[in-house]
Amino acid sequence: MLKLVRFVGLIMQSIIIEFLHVFGLVAFLLAAALGFFRLPSWLVPIVGIICGIVADKFIDQTEVIALLERAASANQRGGFLVIVYIVIVAVGYVVGAYARHTLHRRKIAQQAPSPAATPSPAAKQPQKRNRSGSSKT
Repeated sequence: MLKLVRFVGLIMQSIIIEFLHVFGLVAFLLAAALGFFRLPSWLVPIVGIICGIVADKFIDQTEVIALLERAASANQRGGFLVIVYIVIVAVGYVVGAYARHTLHRRKIAQQAPSPAATPSPAAKQPQKRNRSGSSKT
């Protein structure tokens, strides 16, 4: 249990480092766009793996190593970065899908007419008059 808590803490620290590099934020926004535009969720691990490999091979992380020493040394392992980016992309996808749902709900609320504005046509039926002019039938 303690190892699991430490692992989750290490992932959280690595996510902070990746956001400081801005590439993590770019991956997050890309995943949010995937979720917002209803692209299939099976793209989440693929985008996470691609972003993790790109971050491992091409992004220099020496600038922020002093901030979080253990997370920075864990980020030097490519497999760990893939896990970190899968988490970033999964959370971004959920945020994008939730944003789409919220936007859709607001559009529906704005388009719905207020109940007092439209009178019901069945509220009053015109009464038939008989030949003598009274309203009784």
